[in-house]
Parts: sequence; C-alpha cells; structure tokens
Amino acid sequence: MKYGLICYNRLNNIGNEIQSIAARRFLPQIDYYLDFNDLTNFDSADEEFKVITNAWYLQDKKSWPPKDKYINPLLVSMHLNLDNKNTIESFLSDESREFLTKYGPVGARDTSTCDWLNKHDIPSYFSGCLTLTLQGEDAPKEDYILLVDVPKELIPFIKSKTDKKIYNITHLTPIDLDKRRNLPRDYLEYRIYNSQEKFYLAENYLKLYEKASCVITNRLHVALPCLAFKTPVMVISDIIYENSRFSGFEEMLRFSTVEEYKNNYNMFDVNNPPENSKNYLKYRKDLIEKCQKFTGHINPTYYSFKYNDNELLKKNVLMLNQLNIKGLETNNKVFKLERENEKLKNQNKKQKQANKKLKKQNKKQKQANKKLKKQNNKKDKKLKEIKYSNSWKMTKPLRKFKKLIK
Repeated sequence: MKYGLICYNRLNNIGNEIQSIAARRFLPQIDYYLDFNDLTNFDSADEEFKVITNAWYLQDKKSWPPKDKYINPLLVSMHLNLDNKNTIESFLSDESREFLTKYGPVGARDTSTCDWLNKHDIPSYFSGCLTLTLQGEDAPKEDYILLVDVPKELIPFIKSKTDKKIYNITHLTPIDLDKRRNLPRDYLEYRIYNSQEKFYLAENYLKLYEKASCVITNRLHVALPCLAFKTPVMVISDIIYENSRFSGFEEMLRFSTVEEYKNNYNMFDVNNPPENSKNYLKYRKDLIEKCQKFTGHINPTYYSFKYNDNELLKKNVLMLNQLNIKGLETNNKVFKLERENEKLKNQNKKQKQANKKLKKQNKKQKQANKKLKKQNNKKDKKLKEIKYSNSWKMTKPLRKFKKLIK
C-alpha cells in the first residue's frame, strides 16, 4: 500500500501544514504529495494509495473532488467554507456526491459543516479536528508566553501583567511584493517559502506551542494543538475569520473578547493559567482509533527530525517569526495602499461615468432648448404676422367690444 499527504503550495497560512502534520503521524511513509489547490488533477499514482483528507475546503473548483482512480480516502476533519460559491457548487456536484457517498460518512471538523452536509443528504458526523491527536514529549513547560495573531492592543496589556518573556508571532508567511506586483494571481511565483519549508516551519511552531507556559491566539490551529499538548490556551474572539470554523469547539476552548479579558483578567492569569477543558479527549481518542485503523500505523510523536538544541531552535524560529511579522507589516501597508488606490480608481471611474452621463444629459438639454427656442421663434413670428395683418386691424373694434361685455 502507498500513502499520500495533502500539501499546500499556494497558501501562506501555516495552520494548513499543521493539519497535514497531524495526518502525517498516521502514515508509515509518504509516497505522494497532493497539492490541495489541484486535487482534481492529481493522477500520479500507479496503484491504490491511502490519504487522510482533513483540510479547509476550498478556494477554487480544482480542489474538489479528487479524481485519481487509485485513491482510497479517509474523509475526516473536513471543513467547508460555505461563504464561497465554489465550495457549494463543487460539493453538491454529482461527482462530489458520488465520491462522498462511496467513501462516507464524512467526518466534519465543525458542526456547521456537519449540519450543512446532512441538510443536503450527504451523511456526516462531527469528528472534531485531527490536530487534537498531536502528540509531543509531555516534557515540562518553559517560562514563556506566546501571543499568536492577537489584536495589537492586547500585547501591552499582557506585558503589564507579567515578568515572563512574551513572544508575539504570526501564522502567516510573508511574500515577495515585487513579484506579486508583476504576477498578482500566482502565489507560486511570489511566495518566499515552498511547501516543504513550510512543513519544517510548522513543525517548529508546534514545538513552541508544546513548550509554552500558556498561549493566547485567534487561530484555530494554534488553539487545538495546545489542547493536545495540554498547554493552557485562550482564544481571542474579536477578529476570528469565519466563525463557523469554531462551531462545536465551544465546550472545549476558552473564548473571550479583548474587552472582556481586560475587565476580568483572572479568567486567564498568564502567571498561573487555568488548565484546559478535557472535553476534547473523547474526540481525540475516536480520531486516533479511526486513523490508526485506516492506515494500520501511528508514530509516537509528530516530530520528523531530532531536536538537539531546543534553545537554538527556539531562537531560530522566533527570529523567522520576527522576519515574518515585519514582512507582513510591510505587506499589509502595501496592500492597504493598493486597496486605497483601487478604491480611488473606482471612484474616479464612477465620477468619469457620472460626468459622461451629465455631459450627455446637458447635450440633450441643449438640443431640447434649441428646439424649444426654434418653436418659440416660430410662434413669435406667427404672432407678429397676425398682429400686423389686415384681419387683425379690422377686428380691433370687435375685440374692444368683447372686453366691454366682460
């Protein structure tokens, strides 16, 4: 039997690689890497191969459904972006229904996905996320705090509450802006890290989450690995992207807005953080059993290489993160300027169209005025002709008499 693993050549959120690292734990080897954005065109296999399809679906129609005749998938921990019409069209297509029915029922990562699939007569159950199965060393925690993609106003607040070292990091990898300007729709050309480099980076992120004394984030694939590692975690819900992704995890995770947290800091004291809920353990157990049964294999940890010097590793990863953050800050400034420029262009375009319309209306009005003036001139001429005519002069006494009668 051969085995495949989903990779992400065209996306820059490390959370995607973290999902695949969770799946990788159950593979005895990797014979094929399946590009998430091009699953429908994968046809490299020459014999049956197994793949765990845990992922966030999808951005374009080439992502679903897989069509390789040798594929044997485990449909588990799948999330559907139901705000995207491509997702809906792809998953409700005849090919997709046939695929999902053949290999189902579908293990949905969240209850929103589960409800939607069942509503459309595609059997589904809530499986939870495969990142709940991640296994580390169960080593002692270290004395640092991680803030991952939190609102900026939270950082000074946390710093005012503790003497612990605080690291502010991001799950997004930077891109090459110069290349992006020339190739705006081809991420392969302007990415900085390739797929395998992102796997390495993601594994190091996981090591940081595993060792942290506590973590505060708005990222699902930071929070759920922290549950697996027994690292105290809180989710800041102010800026969560696509809230439906968290449906089903309400009883597993601790949620708070920035304002709520500032008003009730004791809910998550970073110096003495509370333990996580254990409600995730049932889903972790079921997922491990299901995946191990599917592949017949399980690795003791998620590690793919040895960590000889944790401190050096941590420094290297944190340095990369700082580069990422600085790169992203620059990127975001450029993106903002580009959006503003695009908005200005659209406004100018609309103004030009409005001016053109107004000019056209003015032209029509001038033509109408000219026509009216011509008509008035004709009337004036006619009145003059009547006024100076013999008949007008002869009927003058009659008109006077009529006035007297009135």
